[in-house]
Amino acid sequence: MHAHHSLHAGRLTATRRFAVIAGKLVKYGFGSLLSQLGLNRFPWNCRRACSLSKDLPPYARMRKVIEELGPAPIKIGQLLSMRPDLVPLELCEELKGLQEDVSRESFEDVRREIEAAYDSPLENLFTDFEREPVAAASLSQVHRARRKDTGALVAVKVRRPGIQKILAADLEIMAVLAGLINERIASLRTARLPDVVTEVRKSILRELDFTNEARGMLLFNRIFADEPQVFAPGVHGDLARPGVLVMDFVQGQRLDMFQGTPEARRELAMLGLNAAVRQMLEHGFFHADPHLGNLKIVDGDKLCFFDFGMCGRLTQDMRSALVDYILALIKNDPNRVAQVAMDMAVGVPPLMDIQRFQADIMFILEGMHVPLGGINLGRFLLDLTNLCRDYGIFLRSDYILMARALLSIEAAGRVIDPEFDSMEALRPVAARYALRRLLPGLSDKSMLGDMEQRWDDLINLPRRVTKLLDTAVAGKLAVELHQSDFGNLPNQLRLIGNRLGGALVTAALIVGSALVYISDVGPHWNGLPALGVAGFTISGLLGVWLAWKMFRGT
Repeated sequence: MHAHHSLHAGRLTATRRFAVIAGKLVKYGFGSLLSQLGLNRFPWNCRRACSLSKDLPPYARMRKVIEELGPAPIKIGQLLSMRPDLVPLELCEELKGLQEDVSRESFEDVRREIEAAYDSPLENLFTDFEREPVAAASLSQVHRARRKDTGALVAVKVRRPGIQKILAADLEIMAVLAGLINERIASLRTARLPDVVTEVRKSILRELDFTNEARGMLLFNRIFADEPQVFAPGVHGDLARPGVLVMDFVQGQRLDMFQGTPEARRELAMLGLNAAVRQMLEHGFFHADPHLGNLKIVDGDKLCFFDFGMCGRLTQDMRSALVDYILALIKNDPNRVAQVAMDMAVGVPPLMDIQRFQADIMFILEGMHVPLGGINLGRFLLDLTNLCRDYGIFLRSDYILMARALLSIEAAGRVIDPEFDSMEALRPVAARYALRRLLPGLSDKSMLGDMEQRWDDLINLPRRVTKLLDTAVAGKLAVELHQSDFGNLPNQLRLIGNRLGGALVTAALIVGSALVYISDVGPHWNGLPALGVAGFTISGLLGVWLAWKMFRGT
């Protein structure tokens, strides 16, 4: 389905949109999933899969479904491709290959969006507004223009008309399906799909509001105010609106087209890595998606970051844990890596085999410190994320964005400089922070931080035990139970309801027929009240049928 088809679909109700989604699922062989969810009574659940999909693995078929559903699901898929903590790594890799068939919005539709945002005619705001966009994506497209009042050359980013309605409907459908899957398919319960939908919804809604992106760009430029070689396009804050973003038009060169000297290449690669580390460790705010399309080289020695729709944030404690993480990686310390990974987590299973977890970390650390080819820090981070997921350790979302950002900046560095070694580049960073930790005034964490933490835990232990006992005494201690065969429960309840309804109808017919027969009213047949005889006949047949079904146990 092309993008404009999907936009028309956004004007439909969520129910009709669900029919479209279900039809695509059936087309690519997911009809059995709908059956398991109790949705097999609807007309879209034919059992014929697309002949082209029979030889494709499930994740590839899922990618096909997303591509055909249009720009809104494609955006969701792209977001999930960056989140190996939410979906399996194999699905992440598949979703990276999503092919966008992004149609251009008509100039008249773009005009309407801009004029509605500013409540003013387009010509009062911009001159030389180019009808054809210079770039188009799932949620927006960018046009070049000039501000009428200042004459500044600007890039105008406009949200796609109708995209909010489509996303609202699709996210609602995702939430319903995730709830059903979580209830009825026990094998997928560990995937925590309702939590996945909640996380996706939060990210999408933030990205749809361009004022968030404007604030991110302003903050980024404030962070690098003393570093003229790293910047984001200047934001025209007076024109920032939820659906329109106006920024300086920056003409840059793609990283893979750069023809500089080896020294210039190495400096740019280091510039990108240092910029990423500075954002994460010093400021706790970072561009979460610095891939090749979002980075440009300006004037041969400057790096411009574009598209701040997705940004990560790290608290002071998270930054300290990240420093621990980098130090543990440099020292090749699997025990420390395991401890920091658990500190980074939302939750850790209480009976987890920590020794086996550390052994698995040793295995993937070996791949980084004894590489067959170039060292790949980003790949290690993704492998570690996947390992944590296998153990039921769910890392905080901003750590995952951090890992993806490091992976992207490392890949970009290798495009500029094929000899770029991110681990070697991180060594001086690790040494600097290790030194700072010895100096109380500069340290991000006290030298006695671990001991203080253990002491706090010990002091708080009686309070925690008292709270647990109070909860139990008050009768509010919750126990989570999982019913293994819950998937069949709705059908069983429906069957019980049908039986009871049939029995009540049969009983009512018998009583009614008896009254008619005794009162001897109405037409007669062979001297007997015809209505009474008919009622007895029907109720008798119903009774025999119900008894037969009960004895058969169906």
